[in-house]
Amino acid sequence: MGRSYREATIKLLFGTATHCAYPGCAKPLIFKDRGLYTPTAQIAHIRSEKQNGPRYEANFSHVNEFENLLLLCGEHHPPVDRHESNYSIGELLEWKREQSLQGERSVGAAELSAIGRSINGELPVTADAVLRGPIASLEQGERLQQAEDRLPETPLESAALFEQVAIRLESSPFVHHATTVRARQCGALEKGGKFSEAARIRIGIGWSGYAAGDVSAAISQVRCIDAYKDPLPADLERAKNGLAYAAAFGFERRVLIDDLAEVFDQMETTDQGVVNVALALAEESIAWRRVDLISARSHSLSGLADDIESNDCGVRQKARIRMCLAEALDDWPGLVNGARSVYPPEIVAWIAARHARYLSLTGKPEEAESRWQDAVDGAVTSELNDSAANWLYALRATRVMYWRLNSGVDDPHLIAQSLRAAGKGSVLPEPYPLAERALSRMLDKKWPDALQYLHQSLRHSVVAASWAAELTAQERFGDLFRSTQKWTDSPIHYIRSARSKKLKELSKEWPNQALELYPPVSDAPHWEKKSACEFIFHAGKHLTSEVASLWAEYACHEICESPPTMAHTATWFPAFNAFAATADEASLDASSSFLELAASIFDREVGSHHRADEAAIMAIVKISDSHPLLGPRTLAILCEAIRLRSEVSQRAVYFGQEILARYPEEVRSLLADDAEGGNLYAAMALVVAGSDVSSCGKIARANLQEYLRPLEIHPGITTLRVGLEDAAHVVGVLEDAEKIQFIDAMFVRAHETRDLESNRADAVAAIGIVGSSLSPERRDPVFDALLEFSQDPAPSVVSMGWGEDPFSRFTVRDRVFSLGVGAVEAASKLAHTADQYSEMQKRIVPMLPMLDNSTCSSVARILRNIPRRECGIDLTMLAAHSNPWIRCFAALAWAENPQALPGLGDRLAGDVDAGVRLILARGAGDSPEYESVRNVLRADYRRDVRRGVK
Repeated sequence: MGRSYREATIKLLFGTATHCAYPGCAKPLIFKDRGLYTPTAQIAHIRSEKQNGPRYEANFSHVNEFENLLLLCGEHHPPVDRHESNYSIGELLEWKREQSLQGERSVGAAELSAIGRSINGELPVTADAVLRGPIASLEQGERLQQAEDRLPETPLESAALFEQVAIRLESSPFVHHATTVRARQCGALEKGGKFSEAARIRIGIGWSGYAAGDVSAAISQVRCIDAYKDPLPADLERAKNGLAYAAAFGFERRVLIDDLAEVFDQMETTDQGVVNVALALAEESIAWRRVDLISARSHSLSGLADDIESNDCGVRQKARIRMCLAEALDDWPGLVNGARSVYPPEIVAWIAARHARYLSLTGKPEEAESRWQDAVDGAVTSELNDSAANWLYALRATRVMYWRLNSGVDDPHLIAQSLRAAGKGSVLPEPYPLAERALSRMLDKKWPDALQYLHQSLRHSVVAASWAAELTAQERFGDLFRSTQKWTDSPIHYIRSARSKKLKELSKEWPNQALELYPPVSDAPHWEKKSACEFIFHAGKHLTSEVASLWAEYACHEICESPPTMAHTATWFPAFNAFAATADEASLDASSSFLELAASIFDREVGSHHRADEAAIMAIVKISDSHPLLGPRTLAILCEAIRLRSEVSQRAVYFGQEILARYPEEVRSLLADDAEGGNLYAAMALVVAGSDVSSCGKIARANLQEYLRPLEIHPGITTLRVGLEDAAHVVGVLEDAEKIQFIDAMFVRAHETRDLESNRADAVAAIGIVGSSLSPERRDPVFDALLEFSQDPAPSVVSMGWGEDPFSRFTVRDRVFSLGVGAVEAASKLAHTADQYSEMQKRIVPMLPMLDNSTCSSVARILRNIPRRECGIDLTMLAAHSNPWIRCFAALAWAENPQALPGLGDRLAGDVDAGVRLILARGAGDSPEYESVRNVLRADYRRDVRRGVK
């Protein structure tokens, strides 16, 4: 094992001498060149430490201490040891005395460390374990060690050494390790007061991290620069801001792409990183559909692209900016036609893929498929198998989105898998699996990280033209914002990924807040138009009046200007639905145009069905309320729907009751003959309108005879029966004796346990409908029978439910009913005495704390049927109930007598459920005691609530 001299000994030796101890020799002890300390002196022993060595003294114990050592150059040390007889101890002691008089000098810690390693034969070991291998491989250990040692005393010398190591790493396969050394160089420069130089390097490090997908590293460099006390030159301040905003977009949600655009506008073409900022702005603008930001800066972006150096990196940057400009300006031919003469084959393939993506998004599937195939061919030729596979999946997505399913929709998948197995290679390699990392963070509910990785995943998929991955990223953005209850941000991403099912679920979850979703632009892909329209159909009630008006005009234009086709790529039917959801805000002209279209829809064969029937009735009813001038026209169209004797006829009667009731004579004139001819729905319309029902007798008795027949139950066959309640409305026009016959038949059905509970519940409801039209003395027995039935109705022994096991592939769920509560509700329609009202309250009060939603709706209707003077239930308790149905009744009851509980109205006006507020708005009068409630409701975001205020 070699000798090891103490640090104090080495410091004394080199601190008391300047050159070799040999008389007349002036060779220096330390050689300093290119920033490195290299000891050239050797330590010589006056008395040897070995028994057979020169000048050995057995009794001398301080062999390796200062007094026994002197420094000689490499020329004079060997003779002294080899020819000991010529050099006595006394002579050497005299040399040492003379050397100690050469002059004292300060030996710094860094110099001392370097001397110690050289003298003791120690290897430098960097503190960073990651750097050890590369540094040792490049033989830069001593340089790095001396850089670290000099940092406390001579930081600028340390910075110079760090730079030398970094340059060596940057020119080697270990280039990624250079940023670590550059960061240490920055620390040394900052310690030495060279902040501008340090900032310039830190900005470069930040962009390296940004390009490698490490946004946090880029932001960390910005924070280091922000910590400087002295201001930076203007160009470095702009460069720092460019890096800061490029890194922060997607990392910090408060930073918008407009902020990045503003920072780019402030930069000059000579600023550090301006090309990187331009590239970030251009590609993020494409990813986030903000091509206006590119169009407004097309001249400056094009100029920057022209000035980029034509090395490998520069050519790629130039192509990436040019592709963004081509998309924003719709100028692909100029780029595509000249690509082969300007760019290498792999970039030509990349341009073809980006062009194909653009064509897919702009409704040109045939051209898109051709360009996707060109891109795949080019990628395979360039051995970029990952890109080729991604573009094959994009080709498949194009075929699926445009329903071009005869083109071998699964072939691209099979070929893509083969390509992935054959090798790697991508025009834009991912720094790490971005989509997988984003999904992992979402599952772990690490929302900020999930947002960051989704931003990176979306941009990468757009830039690399991985369209299938882009659609997935859009969907996951919707999932992320939905999970974090960022409701306003979620719909657009589901729309862009065509996730209609999730949009429908989102509409059910939408909270008590306005929906700000504007109609699609005219050149939006058909699936985005369809998805947006379908979402508005379900969630349109949350739109503000201004936005709903825009939707109504947009939808009216779509359905009037395009043919009424039901093709998979057609937008007519979704737009029709969207108009139905926003028809209350449609202009008079748009409403008139729609009514003409609706009339043509109902001009068809009796008994037929049209997919737009439901939406048409919804829109007609809203137009009638919004534009009274169109009332007669809406009535005529409604009656045309009723004449069809189909499902739409029933919908027209139930949802058009207010319209029918406004025009009883016109209804009689339009539908009496149809009722006489056996049209059940025409007869129902006459009843609802309060018209002359003399023409309904025939159809009423026909229905009575139908339901007087014994119920047929076939073992093993379960039948879902419909039409009982419709028939009950018509039977109500008959004499009491015939009504009693019908009621008795319904009681038989209600007790039939071999029938479905839903059928039995319909029979109970029919009893209530017909029984309410009986004379008072005939009601009481029916009332008593209903209450008796409600006490303990026997459950049905059959059910339509199937597949309750979560692993069942097929599931059928039967409606949930409470026959007992249904019977009480039917009885409430027959009640007419104080005792009867009291009996019903005794039945329902114990239920209030434990009611489910379906039962609560029945209880609310029961309470509604009880006159306010007879209702003894605490209204404050009902207003605080957890179920909105019960609170709706509380709002209705308060509106009838606001003086009883003055403050309750204000509380109900702020209820989270829009239905409660709507009931309150419709019930509030115009007297002073309603004023505060009306003021609150006038400011409600819901259009129907504001419209309900008188």
